[in-house]
Amino acid sequence: IFFLFLSLGAPALYAEGGADYGVGISQKLGRGVLNLVSSPLEIPCTMGNEVSETGAGGIVSGLFKGLAFFVRRAWVGATEIGTFMIPMEATLPPVCQKKSGPAVETSSQ
Repeated sequence: IFFLFLSLGAPALYAEGGADYGVGISQKLGRGVLNLVSSPLEIPCTMGNEVSETGAGGIVSGLFKGLAFFVRRAWVGATEIGTFMIPMEATLPPVCQKKSGPAVETSSQ
C-alpha cells in the first residue's frame, strides 16, 4: 500500500502545489547521493573547525563530532535516496561549509 501511495498519491499531492514533480524528485535523489558520498568528509572538516576554534585539544573532540556528523549525513543521504519519490527541501547544509562570521579585512601593499 505504501508503494502504491508513492507511485500514485505523492505525485498527485505534489502537483497541486504547482511545482514540477520530476524536478523535485530528481533534486532529492541527487542530494541524497551527494550526502551519502560526501559523508566521510565530515570527519576531517569537523576536526579542522574544532582545531581552529579550540586549539590542539580540538583534534579529539573534532574526531568524535565528525564521526557523529558523518553518521548523520550518511543516514540523511540514505533516507533521501530511499524516499526520493516524495519531494522535500534540503535538511543539511553542504559538507565543509564555513560558518558565517565577521569578515576578515586584508590589506594589500
